[in-house]
Formats: sequence, structure tokens, C-alpha cells
Amino acid sequence: MGMTLTEKIMARASGLSVVKPGDIVYPEPDLATIHDLYVVEADRQLLQVGVERPWDPGRVLVCFDHDTIPQTVAIANRAKNIRDIVKRWGVRHFFDVGRGQGHVFPMELGLVKPGMLVLAYDIHVTNYGALGCLGLSLVFEFPAVLATGSHWFRVPETIRVELEGKFPPGVTVRDAAALIIKEIGPDEADYRMFEYGGSAIGDLGVDARVKLCNLPIEVGAKSAIVPFDSKASAWMEERGLGVHEPLASDLDAEYAAVHRFDLSRLEPMVAIPPRPEQVVPLRETLGIPVHAAYLGSCAADQYEDMAEAAAILKGRRVAPGVRMIVTPGSREVADRCIREGLMQIFVEAGALVGPPGCGPCAIGKGGPLADGETCIATVTRNDVGRMGSRKAEIYLSSAATVAASAVTGKITDPREFLG
Repeated sequence: MGMTLTEKIMARASGLSVVKPGDIVYPEPDLATIHDLYVVEADRQLLQVGVERPWDPGRVLVCFDHDTIPQTVAIANRAKNIRDIVKRWGVRHFFDVGRGQGHVFPMELGLVKPGMLVLAYDIHVTNYGALGCLGLSLVFEFPAVLATGSHWFRVPETIRVELEGKFPPGVTVRDAAALIIKEIGPDEADYRMFEYGGSAIGDLGVDARVKLCNLPIEVGAKSAIVPFDSKASAWMEERGLGVHEPLASDLDAEYAAVHRFDLSRLEPMVAIPPRPEQVVPLRETLGIPVHAAYLGSCAADQYEDMAEAAAILKGRRVAPGVRMIVTPGSREVADRCIREGLMQIFVEAGALVGPPGCGPCAIGKGGPLADGETCIATVTRNDVGRMGSRKAEIYLSSAATVAASAVTGKITDPREFLG
């Protein structure tokens, strides 16, 4: 019996020739990542057991992406403390404020490569699956990885998701990703991998694949991955990140389930509060007034998302009474938006552009919602209090829907602006 791509990566990282679902393994990561909100606590736990430095500082990445602009003296002092900790740790890959979102820029810099295993504190490390890399989160067990260089995992089963056809005008990969997690749901997804395939995958670039890999964790999936192919290889070669061989599951690999989706039959979708899998056709929410519109988060802060929104905002203004915030995912994304005129479009439309990073998706940092407000956003999740007030509501959608709704002041079908 063959192995899935996930099983191959876990076997290699565990020093084994073969693994199967249900096996307990102790893989060693190629990279371990942690962001600014958890460094101080992780260091406290390490010091409690007499560990002053990570097991291998050369394989640890620390980034500032949540509190990019400290709002209080306490947060500024914490940032200072983090910088001191990073020096003591001797971390090779430290990225201070302004570099971008920790689930985005490491791919652009070549720190994440196909076939790697990355362990992380933050759950959205699943983004790395867009490059055929296995990203797994541990959250509260992460200090154990920093101390020992490993942690136990149960090898997960894999769900194969086959995508066919082409998107109709005005329908995007975010709409598809939302529908996929709705249809599969938490019960089936629990502790399973999502592996994407099908004839449509070859038409989707890395930006689109990031969105496919980002959302499954919200319904309990272990992670998500796209086999590394010529499309992803070209993306890396364009950035001078070397040539990499294709990586895929064996033809006789076994899957827990196979789901097929015809992209040509999709329509714009929206997730209604308070859960990201509570997905309905956009037409069921048309006309709901919005007070805020947010374009960003690791689910939708790549260049394609920015261009998708700018196409609608060009020559238009954000509606009176609506606050629109745009957060590029990385310095590379921001630079390209500047070069190609997208930043000018955002500013002229009346949007506020923030520094590369997580933005308001990180518990409302840099733009929290007030009591009774409604926001249309591209963020990862819409649980109560995610973007500020626990009395606010968040609707999740594509970048195009966010832009269209910002212009009209109510949830709007982006196809109205596409002729």
C-alpha cells in the first residue's frame, strides 16, 4: 500500500521508511515558528525546566505580525522583552515589525520548501500546504518542541478533495474554500488532512492554494496540503528560490474519503456568524448593513486578494459610515501593490492601509469593532469577539464581496460591479 504526501513527509521527518494512519510518531521539524503573542510565555515555560535556548536556534523562526504597532506601553514593553529573548535564544530567523504575516512571507523568502515539516504555535501554519509543505500546529505544547526538537503526533487520515471545472465570473477560490469546509464539516474533518487535487488545481496559483489550505483548520482538520507541481515550482523559480521536484501521494495511497467539487457550478458564498462553516449563498445575506469592511488576514492578504478588491474599488468610494481597512500580507505584497497602483486605488477609495501583518483579524488589533457593529471581512474566522466587541457580528467572504459591500454600505454581490 502506498502513502499519501502527508504520510511521506511524516515518515521522513520521523526517520521511518513507512507510516500509516494511527501510528504514533516523533517527527523532527525542519522549521519551528512562533509569533510575538506567545514568545514571552514560551520562554517562561522553558526557563521553568532549565532551558535557556531552543534545541536548534537555526531552525526557529520568530516574527512580529500580531502587534505590529503597539497600542499601549505594556505592549511596547512586551515587544522589547521579546527582542531580548530572541537575542538570548540566538534565533537565526527573526523578523521584526514590517516584514509581514508569519504564514505568508516565509514562503516568499524560501524558508518554507516543498516536502518540509513545519511545526508552529499558530494554527494557520496550514498555509504552507500551498507549497507542498506539511504545516502542523501544537499551540500549548509548542514549548516542548523548542526544548526537545520534537513532539508526538498520531499520523492522520487524509481526505482527498478533487476540484474540477473553472470559476464563473465573480466567483473566487475563497467561495470554493468556504463551500468545501461547509460540505465536509467538523465531524468528518476532525483530525484529518485535506489533500487537494483534480484537473482544476493546475489552474490555481500559490495565492489561491493558500486559501484552500487556510480554512480547513477551522472545522477541526489537522492541516491541508496541495501536491507540489509545475505551477508551484514556477512560482518559486520566479523568486529565485531554486528548482524543486514534484511531490505527490502514491497512486495506490488510501484515503478516508474523496469529495469532488465542480467549480463551474459555484456562486458567491458567505459565512454567517458565529462560525466559519455556517456558509450560505451570498444571495441570502444581501442588503445587510455593514459598518466595517476588512481585507486582510492570512486567509486573504496575498496579491491576488488585493487585486481582486482593487478591481471593484477603482474609481469608486467607500460608502459614508463604513470604515475599510486593508492589510497586505507581507512587504513583498505591499511593494507590488505600490508598483502596480493598487495602493493608490485603496487610498483614493477612502480605505485605511495598515502595515503588513495580521491586522484586525488578531482580536481586533488596529481597528476593533464596537458593540452592535457588523463587519464584512476576509478573516479566518468569525467567532464571538474575534475582531473586538463580543456584541459585534462578522460575515466572512471573498475580497471581491468585501470591496463591493464597502462601496454600497451593505452586503453586496460583487458581480454587480463586474459588468
